[in-house]
Amino acid sequence: MNKKELQRQESNKRIVEAALVEFSKNNYQVATLTDIAVRADVSKGLVTLRFGSKAGLFLELMKVVCERELVLPEKRVNNFDDAILAVVAYSKYLAKEKPLIAKFVYRFLDCIDFIPEDSREMMKEHVMNNKSMAYFEKAAKEGKLNKHFDAYGALCLFVTNCLSLSISTVNAEVDFLDDKDYLFMLPLILAPKKQ
Repeated sequence: MNKKELQRQESNKRIVEAALVEFSKNNYQVATLTDIAVRADVSKGLVTLRFGSKAGLFLELMKVVCERELVLPEKRVNNFDDAILAVVAYSKYLAKEKPLIAKFVYRFLDCIDFIPEDSREMMKEHVMNNKSMAYFEKAAKEGKLNKHFDAYGALCLFVTNCLSLSISTVNAEVDFLDDKDYLFMLPLILAPKKQ
């Protein structure tokens, strides 16, 4: 590989890393290509030349995050309760071990309606391959989930809330709650109990 190609790869890497920081700090609408370019120490024109637009850069970042960063630790999942606890454990893992990724995923899910469609589809495809998803789908079919959510929506809402609590815990430098203590958020996604 020649020197020019190495420089190109290095600047692309800096741009994607800067985008991760900016999109973790600000939601999609607020983050700008100018701020990303400044952080990456390149021109805004170079960012546009390489990635086309903010949406193009965001899609490239999504590829990197889904392929390399959102690798789920192995956890046995045999039922819906296990799936819920796996989500809790994973949110705590991300917040502690990969805080920038945790913040990025939180901002992504919190503002999902404003994210470009291709990036939303990439995240959905990634989540649908998660072991926990099958149990969320089964719970939805059995009427256990709130009728306002499909399985994917319920999982995203639960993950968003778990990440919010986990990130706050890490930022406050206090001990995590036990996994089961996160279950106070379950009523957000479960069907109301019949009286």
